[in-house]
Amino acid sequence: MTIKLCKLAFIMTLIVMTLGALTRLLDAGLGCPDWPGCYGQLIPPDSVQFTGTTLIDEGKAWMEMIHRYVAATLGLIILFIAVKIERDKTVKPTVRWLSRSILLLVVVQGLFGMLTVVLKLLPQVVTLHLISGMLLLALLFLLLLQLTAVKPVQISTHLRPYALTVLLLLSCQIALGGWTSSNYAGLACPDFPTCQNQWLPELELAASFNITDVSKRNYEGGLLTAQSKLTIHVVHRLMALILLVSIIFLLLSMRKSPQLQQQAKILLGLTLLQMSLGIANAVLMLPLPLALAHNTGAALLLLNVIYINYRLSPLPTTVVIDDNSYANQSAT
Repeated sequence: MTIKLCKLAFIMTLIVMTLGALTRLLDAGLGCPDWPGCYGQLIPPDSVQFTGTTLIDEGKAWMEMIHRYVAATLGLIILFIAVKIERDKTVKPTVRWLSRSILLLVVVQGLFGMLTVVLKLLPQVVTLHLISGMLLLALLFLLLLQLTAVKPVQISTHLRPYALTVLLLLSCQIALGGWTSSNYAGLACPDFPTCQNQWLPELELAASFNITDVSKRNYEGGLLTAQSKLTIHVVHRLMALILLVSIIFLLLSMRKSPQLQQQAKILLGLTLLQMSLGIANAVLMLPLPLALAHNTGAALLLLNVIYINYRLSPLPTTVVIDDNSYANQSAT
């Protein structure tokens, strides 16, 4: 039961992340300007029911509330998982702490969701909301790996620094992607490989990454200058290039590790897919399906890199005795 619930939570987290991206791309983040309800109601009102002066976009309101409903359901499932694991005295400490961390993180996610609305899409909060969603997905994945007794592989430790470097750079790139999206900078460079027909346009780094600006304004549509948006987009591309080089080094280092060949092929495929989606999103002006696919591709790439790091880990893992009990096992 516990493993099945974890799988359900994992799938639902992917769904919530996709719904969140869809809400952002459809500019529906403020479809309901209050929280946790929508215009003071649990179900979005229509324009006829609502007697206020604000014009209601029912489609955006429903998009936002569906996102909240599914996220709330996910929170309840994670709470149930945490309670179930806490009551099982046979679980490994790693499993217990992962479960607690996931429960804490889902509470933080709810807080970020509220602040996203209250602070009117403040880019810092929107980016943190995306990052914590990715982290939640990663922790659930690690919990599943622990519960299903996935073992590290016994190979040379020289691969670990390469894999860890890719993980760190990928995490930075995901954060940059969130900053690009939350500042509406995805369309700042409609050409590739140049940006506005320049190989390296003038950049405004200080203004583009000023995380101390928290003035109370409506950030829907983005408030940065065109040059600042261009800067964010270019930095995102440059980080993608650095990440690509690090992935190439990792793939070359994995050639002599037969235990990781399948993951190497997946890593190569996902990397090429993400590159293609990123380029297509720029030159095709962010078509919705491709933008959603780029968001999901980033999550899948993160999971793949986490799995590679996990398989290279020297730490012990767990063995499932039955679906409710777990025992320790060394990594040998």
